Amino acid sequence: MADPVREARDQLIRVGLTGQYGANDAVPDIIVRSWRRSISNAVESSVPSQRFQDVDTDSLLCRAAVPVLDRWQHQLADTGTTLFLSDRGGSIVARRTSDNSERQRLDSMHAAEGFDYSEDTIGTNGLGTSMVEKRPVFVKGSQHYNDALAALACAAAPIYTPAGLVVGSVSLGGPLEAASPIMLSLTREISQQIEERFRSSSRPQDLALAMSFMRFSSSQRPTVVMDHESILANTPGLPFVSVASHVMLWELLNSHKWSSSSTLRRELEGTSVEVTARRVVDGPREHFVVHFADLNEAAEGLSGLAVPSHAPSAGKAATGPRRTVPAVVLVDGPRGSGRATVAGKLRAKSASTARFEVFAVSAEAATPWGMFEDLLAGGTDVLIRRVEEIADNEVALLASLVEGHRKARTAGQRDSSLLLTSSRDQATPAVRAFIDTTGPAERTEALALTPERIPALVKAILDVVDPESRHTISPAALQSIVQWNWPGNIAELADTVAGLISDAKGSVIERRHLPKHLQQAPPRRHMSMMETAERGAIIRALDAAGGNKSEAAALLGMGRSTLYRRLRQLGLDTGEGSI
Repeated sequence: MADPVREARDQLIRVGLTGQYGANDAVPDIIVRSWRRSISNAVESSVPSQRFQDVDTDSLLCRAAVPVLDRWQHQLADTGTTLFLSDRGGSIVARRTSDNSERQRLDSMHAAEGFDYSEDTIGTNGLGTSMVEKRPVFVKGSQHYNDALAALACAAAPIYTPAGLVVGSVSLGGPLEAASPIMLSLTREISQQIEERFRSSSRPQDLALAMSFMRFSSSQRPTVVMDHESILANTPGLPFVSVASHVMLWELLNSHKWSSSSTLRRELEGTSVEVTARRVVDGPREHFVVHFADLNEAAEGLSGLAVPSHAPSAGKAATGPRRTVPAVVLVDGPRGSGRATVAGKLRAKSASTARFEVFAVSAEAATPWGMFEDLLAGGTDVLIRRVEEIADNEVALLASLVEGHRKARTAGQRDSSLLLTSSRDQATPAVRAFIDTTGPAERTEALALTPERIPALVKAILDVVDPESRHTISPAALQSIVQWNWPGNIAELADTVAGLISDAKGSVIERRHLPKHLQQAPPRRHMSMMETAERGAIIRALDAAGGNKSEAAALLGMGRSTLYRRLRQLGLDTGEGSI
């Protein structure tokens, strides 16, 4: 028997978005709109969802929704229906059904935890379409864009936070023959119960964030409102939201002297993105409103997160004609601060196709100055690392190499580049004089002075030591990593992250998996003598109690709720809540 709904969908696919399409009275307008979006997104219409990712079952959404789902699962046990909960990205994070055969059937359709049911991925369906339309929807049979879902009927409703943001959706689904309009009423009720749990469990600081978000955000300007635990973003601001960008921004904002300037305006290093931030002191604790702007007017849009690279501000992406690397480039900074990486990035910006040789000099061994000269004359780019370690009697030889290369480049006899890294603070007076006369130098800084670089560095290190992305670092763990002062700079950070990956027992590295000195790293904000003493006493009490907070509170002579509050304020909260 012909299916007029499926025929209508197939006709729309054939004519496309710009062709003539006669509306079919059998298909509601809301379904046609969703079909059009599905076609625009080139959604596959014949196979189940193929996108899968691990989901956060301890998110604020799950905490609010799971008790409601459990209660309704019991009440709906004999109806043959299934409850689904999706996060705001469309991934199913919870499923409740009491029928084993139905569970197996849903598994075969990939209607299970972890699979992506956003409208962009699977097309018209209850979970995804209700969030796009921001209203309850009822999708039956072949109204689904994907053929794999044609045997189902589902009613779904979006779930709103107290700030009015769609944070996910809930759906009641079942076999097509069990479809009933009452499913939509039940879904509305379940959604409202979840939203009520959100409101009743909201902390004063969360409500303060929500009020600032409604006050300062707009539909067009990329905006986030954040404190150290939470972040709210409007739709244009979503590309800037990640664990790494949240931690980076928090460190950047906390390092600003708000007493001297009420507004922070800064271009993120290594990007064409500028942030403008203000501090909000209304409410139980301070938070920040951050706006983003793309300074590169010729760019077609941002392709990634606003997380800075570890190149210095002088090495920003070129917006004009391709830049040529100067004859001699000197990068100065503390050891382990990424000097060689910065030198390599500066060279890479010229898209040079020349050979590239890297050497490290030392006072313990003779330096092959003649070989360097031959390589440069032959068109090879040369990087000489750790100039601060050369002997005083070789400074003149290095100066001669630099001067001769500059003259050869000026005369058009060479096209190669000589790159040098140095640490002026650790050099002898003779080497310092050479560094001062060779400049101007690019600068790198110690991680202790630029903690906002750490999240991006951690990601870059993970890409190397864990290329298959088998592990992630929780927000709380990353925050602790950022708080440490890293006296060994990038080398120490790389060794630590590589060690965490090699020792990891699970896929998520949490704060409790970090070395003890990282778990106890103090906040970067200045603490009073009283706070420092209190922090030390709490650490000792937790150690004596084996990590049991109730016992530690008794040892300290304070209430458990007071201890929890002081743990958060002093940077000792070991919670692994999601951002």
